[in-house]
Amino acid sequence: MLRVKSWEAPAFDLLERIGSELHVQAQPQTAGFVPISVDRRRYDEAEADVVRVLDASGIAWREHLELRH
Repeated sequence: MLRVKSWEAPAFDLLERIGSELHVQAQPQTAGFVPISVDRRRYDEAEADVVRVLDASGIAWREHLELRH
C-alpha cells in the first residue's frame, strides 16, 4: 500500500510511472491511499517492483509517497 504524502505534481508523476511500467492502476483512493492489488503470495514481489520503479524515477519519491506494509 502506498500513501500520497504530498499532493504535488511529482507524486502524480510517480503514480503514472508505476502504472505505465507495471501495467497497473495507481490511483489514490480515500485519504490518499493507493492499494497494490495482487495475489497475497506475490505481494512481496509486487512491492519490490514498485520500489524498483520509484527508485529508478530520479525523483526523491519518499518526499511524495509513503510505502506502508
